[in-house]
Amino acid sequence: MIELATLLLLFGALLYRCSLGLPIIGIISALTSAFFFINFLSRKAFWYGLLFGILIFAGAWTMALRTENVSQSFFGRETFSVVIQSVDRRLDKTILIAQDRQYKKLVQVTIDMQSSLLPGDVVRVFGTITQAQDFMTDTGRLFPYKNYLQSKGIMGLVSHASVTIISKGRFSIIRVGTILRFYIADVFSKYIAFPIDGIASGVVAGYQGGIPEYVQGLFRTTGVLHVLVLSGENITLLVVFLSIVLRALPFKLRTILTGLAIVLVVIISGSGVSAIRAGIMGGIALSAGLLRRGYVPFRALVISVLFFFFYSPQTIFVDPGFHLSFLASLFMIVVLPKIKTLFHFLPEQYKIREVSILAVCVPLFMLPYTMYFSGLVPLASPFANILMVVVTPLLMLAGASMLAVSWFVTLAQLCGIVVSYIGIVAIDILKVLNTLPQLNTPPLAWWGVIASYTLFFGIVFRKEITQFWFELQNSFLPQTSSSAPRNQ
Repeated sequence: MIELATLLLLFGALLYRCSLGLPIIGIISALTSAFFFINFLSRKAFWYGLLFGILIFAGAWTMALRTENVSQSFFGRETFSVVIQSVDRRLDKTILIAQDRQYKKLVQVTIDMQSSLLPGDVVRVFGTITQAQDFMTDTGRLFPYKNYLQSKGIMGLVSHASVTIISKGRFSIIRVGTILRFYIADVFSKYIAFPIDGIASGVVAGYQGGIPEYVQGLFRTTGVLHVLVLSGENITLLVVFLSIVLRALPFKLRTILTGLAIVLVVIISGSGVSAIRAGIMGGIALSAGLLRRGYVPFRALVISVLFFFFYSPQTIFVDPGFHLSFLASLFMIVVLPKIKTLFHFLPEQYKIREVSILAVCVPLFMLPYTMYFSGLVPLASPFANILMVVVTPLLMLAGASMLAVSWFVTLAQLCGIVVSYIGIVAIDILKVLNTLPQLNTPPLAWWGVIASYTLFFGIVFRKEITQFWFELQNSFLPQTSSSAPRNQ
């Protein structure tokens, strides 16, 4: 039922985003409630219909409440003080997300140099606050940059700013996580060749500040940019590694320590969308084992969607990172088991069948969204993803080993040589794969994406949907001795 409730909430939010006012959405909600009662004429149908109508209106109401507006006097100021919330250190600049102390709104401040600032620091900013503007991508797609930033609570931009520190921040989890993230990046840059150190930092800690633009472009055009952020694969590898290291401990203690490690890794990575989603699903899996309950991956994915909806509902609609992470997880959880038998001719040893299906079918499954977002379909993607399935665990293992022995210079240098060699070989192969052409698809509207996936799931899961509908209908029927379950 939580899946249906989530769908109704999102439907209500979508109606609001389509510029329907709350009064009109209220009428739609009332008609939905009336439909169930009139169609089934039972007390249960009345209460369920009322609940469904309330959920639709609650989705729209939540979206309306979280749609922030800011006074025009907020913009144009050239000197103001802020409290830093997060720090994104890059090779040639530092990007701060900070809260304006006067208006209590978030601004994104870009400094044209690396900075030692940390979350919690109070600084004075010298620069002009401007509004974000939507822009056209290289492939001719309009990216809703303003809504994207507002989904993160960011209401203004300050470019080419300079700052002076007013006071240092106090202890906080985010501050400690940022210090650890920079420490990991600094250790890697000390022992691993450039730019492999930046790739290793991205794979191990989700830190992309050490990756030059041409390397990001290479990963993007070969379809493997996702490996540079913390994702479900990283969380899974972490859980497997800890299950081996902590196997001598009692089950409950091992589970608690693993859960704390997942939370720490998510915080260190900067708490990106894919990292939070993976952390929520991993935490639910661990709690299911601790409470001796069955783990349902799809339900865990739905719960992660609910978290983002109530935390920042616009994320559900405008954040490409969330969309890509959700679609990839949805494919692995729901679609992969359904189509696995179609590839029976592939061997199962060493997960050859599963890896091959993911490498070939995930880009096809993503095609409607790709047509909407970028329009570029790299033919190198299947081969590049197979390569990264092998490379990513090696980089994570060697990188974690380096951190563990960083106090011993000789061992750290040895690990650095291994990581550098693996990374150089991977980049050389990606460069060869990058010579393959990229298909440029025609544009697809957002409603076309929704229609495409609705049609796909309607065809592939028609039996399951029909069975669910019959069960839903039967649950609304009056409970009498003559009412019997309908057969499919």
